[in-house]
Amino acid sequence: MLRRIITLFSLALFALAPFRAASAQQGQRLNLVRDAEIENTIRTFLTPIWRVAGLDPEAVQIMIVQDNSLNAFVAGGQRIFINTGLLMRTETPNQLIGVLAHETGHIAGGHLARQQEELRRLSTLQILEMLLGGAAMAGGAAAGGGMGRGGPTGPGGTPIPGTLYSYLQYSQAQEAAADQAAITYLERTHQSPKGTAQFLRILEHQERLQIGRRDPYLTDHPLTPERIATFDRATARSPYANVPDSPQFVEMHARMVAKLYGFTAPNAALQRYHEGDRAVPARYARAIALYRTGALGSALLTIDGLLKEHPNDPYFHELKGQMLYENGHVAESVPAYRKAVQLLPGAGILKVELATALLGTNNAANDQEAVRNLEVARQSEGDSFEFWRLMSIGYARLNNHGMTSLARAEMAIRRGQPTEAQALADSAVRQLKPGTPAWQRAQDIKAYIDSRPSRR
Repeated sequence: MLRRIITLFSLALFALAPFRAASAQQGQRLNLVRDAEIENTIRTFLTPIWRVAGLDPEAVQIMIVQDNSLNAFVAGGQRIFINTGLLMRTETPNQLIGVLAHETGHIAGGHLARQQEELRRLSTLQILEMLLGGAAMAGGAAAGGGMGRGGPTGPGGTPIPGTLYSYLQYSQAQEAAADQAAITYLERTHQSPKGTAQFLRILEHQERLQIGRRDPYLTDHPLTPERIATFDRATARSPYANVPDSPQFVEMHARMVAKLYGFTAPNAALQRYHEGDRAVPARYARAIALYRTGALGSALLTIDGLLKEHPNDPYFHELKGQMLYENGHVAESVPAYRKAVQLLPGAGILKVELATALLGTNNAANDQEAVRNLEVARQSEGDSFEFWRLMSIGYARLNNHGMTSLARAEMAIRRGQPTEAQALADSAVRQLKPGTPAWQRAQDIKAYIDSRPSRR
């Protein structure tokens, strides 16, 4: 539920707490959001688009950035970054699908091919840090398209050619190609181009209202009347121009927007979703906003009401677990998290949340269950520092010294500490049974570190 990713640096994990970039001199911060429901919603919307674009849906990563500005971009292979501001500003599923179909066009068209090899090696956090560095250097020059060519450096002092913004500046030809690709994808999936034209007009109106600044999306994706006209023409000739969004998509989109309002702007959510509105998204938003503003009792009453009507909704159980856990009722949160995992066993994020609560009970009987859930979640969640921190705690409590050393080696890699990682991997090799996957992973860590050029 709107969890932060911890990656290479010593960053603390707090639910909905700021995720700070490592460079203190910039005085900026970016929040990277993890939320099972929002990610599932976007995947459900986009999977048909990705398939007709020739992409493997399992290979596309969704990165949600908590930022009110309107922005979406692709970087580092098949990673789509989407600001919460853009998600909240879309009015229909079709609008959001159209915007992200355009981003899919950039991926399928190889528009970042010149930078792909370099960016693919970077972690998500490094990309975000580069983005911050580029923004700091570019200042107010966004409208010009040439985003400062100085010499910012990335993690470890590695020079960055230009800025990350320069990676994201698509040419007009690439923009036109991505638009045409989006139209093709929408046509092949029997969806309307109308929503994209509508959203471009929202952006156009937003741009006219702004003085002295532009939303990042308007910088990275130059907005021209021709682009709007392109989607208008596509709508006029499309046999699917008036195909409505499915009721399921409408509900999923409304819940996503309501959830984002509740978490990121709780006071505004309480005004937007008034108490007399009994629709599920409105009550969902109010439950979140009430808990976020400290009214735990009212929040629990609201979520319990939703659970009474929808007992098999995993995200309502997850929310109740989070409310309880974050207010110090750790043991009471476990049944709610267990139920969420039972209802949605494929969601690794939920398993990590359950494991966090189980370890938080300081009950030896729960430690084995926590580790078991983490082991299942490793495939989807094993890239984060926080995941391996939890693994190290769980294995240590089970007195599994070899796996504890391996987990700590994984943590050290993500902190950018190769010397410590190698020492811990050496220890894991000695403690683990030769030939096992864990022993081989420890060997791989050692080989990876040995292959890196030494720093002087």
